[in-house]
Amino acid sequence: MPTVLACPSCRTGALARRGDPLCLTCMKASREMSPWPLWVFDSLLLREALARVNLAAVPAIVRAACGLSQRDMASIAGWSPAALSYYERGQRDAVFDIRTLLQFADAVGIPRPVLLPLILADPDAPLTAGPWPGPDLDANGRGAAAPAAPSGSHIKYWAACADALYVRDRMVGGTALLRPALRQWRLIRRALPGPGVVAEAGQQMLATAGEMALCAGWIALDGGRLPLARSLCAEARELASTSGDTMLGVHALTNLSMLCAEMAGAGPSQEPARRALRLSFQAAEEGRYLPIPRLHALIALCRATAASLLGDKAAFQAGISHARREMDRGPHEGDPPEWLRFVDEAEVTGVEARGYLNLGDASRSALLYRQVLAVRLSARGRADYGARLATVLLRQGAGQDAVTAAEDALLALEGGVTSIRCLNRLRLVRRAAGNAAGADDFCERFDVIERALAAPHLLPGDDAPLARADVPALSGRAVLDVADE
Repeated sequence: MPTVLACPSCRTGALARRGDPLCLTCMKASREMSPWPLWVFDSLLLREALARVNLAAVPAIVRAACGLSQRDMASIAGWSPAALSYYERGQRDAVFDIRTLLQFADAVGIPRPVLLPLILADPDAPLTAGPWPGPDLDANGRGAAAPAAPSGSHIKYWAACADALYVRDRMVGGTALLRPALRQWRLIRRALPGPGVVAEAGQQMLATAGEMALCAGWIALDGGRLPLARSLCAEARELASTSGDTMLGVHALTNLSMLCAEMAGAGPSQEPARRALRLSFQAAEEGRYLPIPRLHALIALCRATAASLLGDKAAFQAGISHARREMDRGPHEGDPPEWLRFVDEAEVTGVEARGYLNLGDASRSALLYRQVLAVRLSARGRADYGARLATVLLRQGAGQDAVTAAEDALLALEGGVTSIRCLNRLRLVRRAAGNAAGADDFCERFDVIERALAAPHLLPGDDAPLARADVPALSGRAVLDVADE
């Protein structure tokens, strides 16, 4: 009769299969994000295991969160698969040596403050122990080490980090995730191959690094850091060029187009909108042979948004129709990349609503936003579309309705959504609320959220240059060329 293995975390549940890191209940808990995480896979389950000095569970929880096999996780940690198996089952005492734990933490990029529950026997210690030295530093102010010779296992792990960040961004928004996203990007950047190394493994690494740069840039945009987002996206574009990865290149071009559209909405110049349109056409040209309907729908939405900003109604409507035709073709690509999963029917309707607002048709825009809000959305989606609806109603002069719509978005922000972009849209309502019914309560609640999302989460060093002189793909010159083309 086969031996039933106990879960390393809860000690009561059973592993479904030999080789699984945790039982099904703990597996789910390992992927649940803690508030204001310090790193990509930070979770309450991990903090509780540390606080209980259940060190054998730590590698199992991390492995469950990132979805890696024992072989891949052992390769990253510098152990044999057998050793990792012994550690996870608590059958080898070396895991209780703090040096072994630190070796594992450094290998997977866990910042030292995440380990504070072990010392203080308090799962909430990282949230209450004061400011963190910064995205690149450990608790002693030293830079976290990059792997000397990254392997295919490291590439799988880094890809899992990007996917996890995208999933969590759709749940809570980018502000809470900006610190761990930037830290992970900088760790990957340190590991990039030097000049002249363009072997297959090097190309895969460059492509994975580019995806992480785009992920961090996307999160930076939602965190209200547009220049940082542009810089990261431009670096990803250069990495795509160096690696020869077409999908990465198209992804970078669509993100740059969306960033330019965001800039166009913030000023009177039409040059950012024209640049957004050029980038969307460039994305369509580079990705013409990629059989991914959802990707072509995204490109069409970028083109539609830019056309609406330029006042071209016919081109805008053609772009929306093209996007819907692509969505009707179905998911022929199988499971789309994690970063593409936000493109759905609600997103198409939301872009259509934004376009009609850009074209001056606020009534139709409000109607479309109400259609989006009538379907089932995540809390993050309700905050975003609710804030957009509130700004449309404000433009129509319906101050009371704007406050009502803004209150619905505010509920999502109070419930844990952390999006500076949403907050900035609600700020317009906050300024114009005036004597509308319920305005005082709305303003007070808004101010509380604004304080919560502001100063306590500054990122020391996030304005430092991101380029590395010894990596051609990150030369800095090319970054400016792409961003300003």
